Amino acid sequence: MAARQRRLIVYLPHRQPIWRLPEGYLEKIRRRAVKSFDLEVPMDEEAFLRILPGAEALFAWGLARRHVDKADALRWLHTPLAGVDRVLNPELTKSAIRVTSSRGVNSVAVAEHTLGLILALSRGIADSVRAQDGKRWTQQDLYGRKPPLDELHGKLLGILGLGDIGRELAVRARALGMQIWGLVRTARAAPDCVDRLLAAGKEDALLRASDVLVLALPLTKATHGRMGERPLRRRKHTALLVNIGRGELVQESALVRALREGWIAGAGLDVFAREPLPPQSPLWSLPQVVMTPHVAGTHPHYMARSADLFLQNLKRYVADGPLINQVDKQAGY
Repeated sequence: MAARQRRLIVYLPHRQPIWRLPEGYLEKIRRRAVKSFDLEVPMDEEAFLRILPGAEALFAWGLARRHVDKADALRWLHTPLAGVDRVLNPELTKSAIRVTSSRGVNSVAVAEHTLGLILALSRGIADSVRAQDGKRWTQQDLYGRKPPLDELHGKLLGILGLGDIGRELAVRARALGMQIWGLVRTARAAPDCVDRLLAAGKEDALLRASDVLVLALPLTKATHGRMGERPLRRRKHTALLVNIGRGELVQESALVRALREGWIAGAGLDVFAREPLPPQSPLWSLPQVVMTPHVAGTHPHYMARSADLFLQNLKRYVADGPLINQVDKQAGY
């Protein structure tokens, strides 16, 4: 009796074209897989659930907790997502399924977006755009603004989470003449783009010294709500906070109070505890806040890069080699 062919499923539905596989990539995957796998591409959830039992590998946004038990032969899941906090449901975490992410495919975009948020705050660009809507010439207001319009050159940028995004941001901020401090979980040698590397437990020095603090951490049990009243009160009153990690890193009620009472000067936010941000959130109306709707990592080549990473990992998987970006499911990233 012939051995049963191994099966690979690609299931990446999305209503937005930018989040679909580019033309030609399914054929690339088919050519790479043909010697080892039968490739199946379901068009809807009903078809996906019908073929999930017995499948060995899956390229998908995730695997819902209610479907994990149907994945009785699944050994590997690759997600196009860079962060996996929404992928790692309890059932998947407890399973033997290996998970790989697409970490790194959006790092440059997020780093550039972060600088955009910082500059929008430090140079009064956001204030000017708001004034533009009302056809108001606010030159005199900006001359007298507190804190004043200022340069980034010579300022201290603190980065909480010096992963792919943090390093890309450090390179670009250093080109603007900023000093770079980074905080990491375990002590290691500082990369060339960082002036000072602080290990866990040294966060207080980073909070007190930084002019701009960027949250680039993954969301885990340990990082949930990390930026609350106590760390916000330790910041300079002229300092900025930028969150491009996950919304739940910040206790939003504490941030609102910090902005209203002047503990810090402003916040640039791309992520929020609830998305879409509810209309009743005070963050909408605070003039010290610049926000974007969780688009920092978006760029036209995202899905192509994610698929290229999947193809690399598929080659490694077939050869029983180590996988790129394998997630530590217990650590959460």
